[in-house]
Amino acid sequence: MTGFALRVDDELELVLREAWTVAPLHELIMSNLQHLRPWEPWARGEQTEADLSAFTRHALGEWVEGRSLPTALRFRGRLVGGVGAQLNAYFGTAEIGYWIDAGHQGRGLVTRAVGAFVQHLFEERGVARVEIQTAVGNQRSRAVAERLGFELEGVLRAAQPALQGRHDVCVYGKTTPPEA
Repeated sequence: MTGFALRVDDELELVLREAWTVAPLHELIMSNLQHLRPWEPWARGEQTEADLSAFTRHALGEWVEGRSLPTALRFRGRLVGGVGAQLNAYFGTAEIGYWIDAGHQGRGLVTRAVGAFVQHLFEERGVARVEIQTAVGNQRSRAVAERLGFELEGVLRAAQPALQGRHDVCVYGKTTPPEA
């Protein structure tokens, strides 16, 4: 039984990353490594199902303690990506990240899912600020933040490991829920 689910619309939902998500997400990650590695530092190392299982257990522990919200993106019943948040209850903030299968890009799935996720963080989790950090060159990720009304607050130089060298990182912030 899932401890968290957020229905976005008739075909899209966010579900808690649990043991049952490990195998399908591992398969999805493996088929998308070339797509993910330029932008996701976590995708650069070896990707084993055992490591993903260990990460999922860790993330669930963080969820139970109120420090994270790790979800998988499910479209028409099939897992197609992930959306997650690191939560800081003391400051009332959340930092979110997201990724999607290359074959599902360009359909607005991430924007819809992240919009609902951010609204949940403001309305149900009581955060006062949500932040997105993404590489300057990751135009798709930046477009999601901008479509959802996040403001570009600055650029952190050489803040993220890249395939070669380091990425400059855009910091986007939002202090009000998305408009419905």
